[in-house]
Amino acid sequence: MYLFRIMHVIFLQRLFFLAVLLAFWQTAGSQVNRSKLTVTILDQDQKPTPARVRFTDQEGTYFAPEGITDDFVITSAQEPHSKEDGLMLDEDRRFAYTDGSFKIMLPHKRIYLEVVKGFQYRIFKDTFDLQAGSKEELKVQLTPFADLPLDDWYSGDVHVHYIDSETALLQMQCEDLNVCNLLISDFTVDQANFRGAIEPISQSEHIVYYGQEYREDRLGHINLLNIKSGLIEPAKEARKFQYPLNIDACDLTHQDNGHVSWAHFAAWPGLEGPLGLILKKVDAVELLCTIDPFQEPIFASDIVPELPMNSGLRLYYRLLNCGLNIPVTAGTDKMNNQVSVGANRVYARVQNDFNYENWITAINQGQTFITNGPFITCTVDEYEPGSVINGSEKSTHKIRAEVWSQFPVDRLEIICNGELIAEQTIEESQNYAEVEIDFTPQESSWIVARAYQLARPYLRNGLSLAQRRDAGAAPTPLNRYFGTLRPEMFFAHTSPIYLNLEGKPVYSASDVKYFIEYLENAIQWLEKEGSFPDEESKKEVLTAFGKGIEAFQQLSANKN
Repeated sequence: MYLFRIMHVIFLQRLFFLAVLLAFWQTAGSQVNRSKLTVTILDQDQKPTPARVRFTDQEGTYFAPEGITDDFVITSAQEPHSKEDGLMLDEDRRFAYTDGSFKIMLPHKRIYLEVVKGFQYRIFKDTFDLQAGSKEELKVQLTPFADLPLDDWYSGDVHVHYIDSETALLQMQCEDLNVCNLLISDFTVDQANFRGAIEPISQSEHIVYYGQEYREDRLGHINLLNIKSGLIEPAKEARKFQYPLNIDACDLTHQDNGHVSWAHFAAWPGLEGPLGLILKKVDAVELLCTIDPFQEPIFASDIVPELPMNSGLRLYYRLLNCGLNIPVTAGTDKMNNQVSVGANRVYARVQNDFNYENWITAINQGQTFITNGPFITCTVDEYEPGSVINGSEKSTHKIRAEVWSQFPVDRLEIICNGELIAEQTIEESQNYAEVEIDFTPQESSWIVARAYQLARPYLRNGLSLAQRRDAGAAPTPLNRYFGTLRPEMFFAHTSPIYLNLEGKPVYSASDVKYFIEYLENAIQWLEKEGSFPDEESKKEVLTAFGKGIEAFQQLSANKN
């Protein structure tokens, strides 16, 4: 028995030795059958440029550049990281962020390469067979997909969380993004990073700024940009009551010459959204963020009148029909490395030198368009978004809209006062479309252009635009190359151009009535279910909502 045990131990030792030796041979063999490649990514000026890259073999095995792990951690809002080693898109598609010049070890086999740098550059795709000594250097030439009229237009993501400024800078360079607004909030741990100025790491064409998302789940959320004096309290813990109101934080932000946008408006107009807008406390709405704008709101939706007929986009149009001048912005609400910074972005036309203050001014003036891929323009008599044109009932105006897109879009449309007045169908092979009309308005009007990809074919196949991607939502073409919180179809939309006849504002009695009902619903909820520290604060909140109703009612008097 004793001899048997000795032989068994010897057998196990030899077996372990053989396993170690086999692993060594496999590792050595794999190294012998690999080559180191020096890769340089070039822009249209033949200069190295940061970009996001993906190297795979025929089996789909992903290879990362030297210094970056292949099997990086997938982060989440529950387990956030200030640093990110890569981007995870649908169907296990991993990408690495690079500064444009790097080395990578690749096996001697067929290699597939994809390079992405924002929306303006063509997505680069290549396949090559790598053998020993066959290739030591690879240069990738990126080219713009079209000659875009983007002089003086600068892009930004107004809504990013968790990552630090160094990580943000590299990612925005790779995504061809000019401004990244990192928002501190009650659920983040970066309150100490606030400095009230652009981050020192910023560059002339890439600006990082810490702002704040101020939140209460029933009232809604607001993005506070360009704040300087300090964070609005409470900044480290969630608000326990429907008090104080967001409009109070708006006032403090404006005292700082800061900017307020209503966060992810299409998904979350909240109880207070129309209140902040009618009282002119909110400068813009983040129309493209966290949900496709054609979808109905999914948070605090119980107080939205006629919900199934009022998507986030429709709510925005109805507010414009009340005579409110409201620019659009866009952001990602990025909280993990399954969302790419700038996947939803706003372009602002900066009239003077590009800097953060001038970029914010351009947004406040409505000189913007939003997009998750396409580039869009709209002019009325060559006036651009944000313009106010005075005319008469007999005057005719030339409206022109254009769209450029390397991604699939099906429609280019011109909208006036919420109604379609011109459209152009876009064929699958087209990356440019235009539509131009002569328009004689019968009343004061607002005019926008929009372009989008139809969702119907995907919805018929089971796509849900309300489900989060990190919860297993079906992929869309956009999410093959860019990460959004929920699946999105390709979409672009301009801020309005306003055409006032005889000095009269835009006015729709039915839409004014709609938002009075909206605020009445909010008051009923606050009276029955609202939570307040004391009766005095409850009275203050209800009084504010009453003032909102009065402001909508006053629109009727102003019309006359």
